[in-house]
Amino acid sequence: MKIKNIIIFLIIILLAAGSVYYYVFIYAKTHHRNIQSEQGIAIIADSLSAQYQNNEQAANAKFLNKAIIVKGQLINITQNQQGQTTLLLGNANSFSNVSITLSKNISLTQKPGDSILIKGLCTGFLSDVIITEATIQ
Repeated sequence: MKIKNIIIFLIIILLAAGSVYYYVFIYAKTHHRNIQSEQGIAIIADSLSAQYQNNEQAANAKFLNKAIIVKGQLINITQNQQGQTTLLLGNANSFSNVSITLSKNISLTQKPGDSILIKGLCTGFLSDVIITEATIQ
């Protein structure tokens, strides 16, 4: 009876591990949301960061996990630890701006000081509004 319980327990553990493996390494990589095909909410970078500073809960209700089209002045261009290009849009003198991580393999011709239009996924607010999976429009 003990061996039967151990075998059933091991089968359950193997099924759970297999399910987690499938979801993390197979399903999640092939079932991504295509932000670029979604209708985006158009907004100016300064206005977006101001709305998050004034009322984060209300701004999350409007923008969180939604496609956003942001226009603003390019402040800074850097790369993150994964080698992706990141942009900072807004006002250089402002406490909070919009931080954008571009999708891979996007060439950037703009330089700091230029106006830029991007589309991406709003993922929330830290000290800046965070937008990921972005492309230049």
